[in-house]
Amino acid sequence: MGTRTQERPEVEALARYRRPTWRTTTGVAAVVIVFALSWQGSQLSLSALVDGVPNVVDFLGRLFPPDPAELGTAVELMGQTLAIAVVGTVLGVLVAVPWSLLAARTVFGQAWLHHSARTSVNLVRAVPELMWALLFVSAVGLGPLAGTLAIAVGSAAGLARLFADIFEAEDLRAWQAAEAAGASKAQRISWVLLPQSLPTLSSYALLVLDSNVRAASLLGLVGAGGIGMELNQKLRLFEYGSVLTIVLVVLVVVVVLDRVSAHVRKKLV
Repeated sequence: MGTRTQERPEVEALARYRRPTWRTTTGVAAVVIVFALSWQGSQLSLSALVDGVPNVVDFLGRLFPPDPAELGTAVELMGQTLAIAVVGTVLGVLVAVPWSLLAARTVFGQAWLHHSARTSVNLVRAVPELMWALLFVSAVGLGPLAGTLAIAVGSAAGLARLFADIFEAEDLRAWQAAEAAGASKAQRISWVLLPQSLPTLSSYALLVLDSNVRAASLLGLVGAGGIGMELNQKLRLFEYGSVLTIVLVVLVVVVVLDRVSAHVRKKLV
């Protein structure tokens, strides 16, 4: 009898714990309302999707067969796309490291400094790379330079946010030991923090490179160099065989790069 009396308060407490609170109910209702408004705003319609199936099938049929004459040009421009992604990512990493150090509160304790750095990172990240590409095309003209600069800016902001979070999550015992030994902040950063974080930083940099190859393939649609410019031109000319050849080249390169990147990241972490 006494055991049941003791268990009853525990059961009641568990029931109260599992009973949804007004905050949970309000949150779920808000999510449902936002999703309903988003569905309406997106004009997503199952009937429209079903009606569009014949058009999709017709378009896919016009893509075949691929045009082998386009292969040489596609491979050359895919090489340019890879160059844009690689150079842009490297430049982004070089900017992201000092930027992220300023944004990490465990490295620089001054609130105004890391808050300012975080705010600047978020402001730059808020602008999509396609918009950066449009801005740089207006500034430096058509071609791969605009695409490289757009990738570099986007990568710098994205990696700075990731790197700052990595620095803040690191074990600070070695950092504190170096500080106690009299090492300056620059020495602690170069001797302790960066070597300790390097595998994780490298893994995320490779992940961003993988994403940047895809992004660089699209930047050509706005004139920022790479294979996207050729794809846009062939679409405008209704040369669908060439379009399929370009898509296949992009697909092969992206899949191979994804496999290689995943293997290297697994070795690093």
